[in-house]
Amino acid sequence: MKKCRKCGADRRRWPRSCPRCGPSATRDAAEVGADMAAPAVISAVWSGVASFFRAMLRWLN
Repeated sequence: MKKCRKCGADRRRWPRSCPRCGPSATRDAAEVGADMAAPAVISAVWSGVASFFRAMLRWLN
């Protein structure tokens, strides 16, 4: 058996990824993108809510 270059686990001889690393790195990139997008969306929504309340306070004064 050969060793995986990424994690060092045993894998088959023919060119396939090991069971630990998975078939492709695109899944990892998608997970990272989703992790970065969630806080951005939450901060955008919070900014909109805060600006709405500021506008209401200005209107009331």
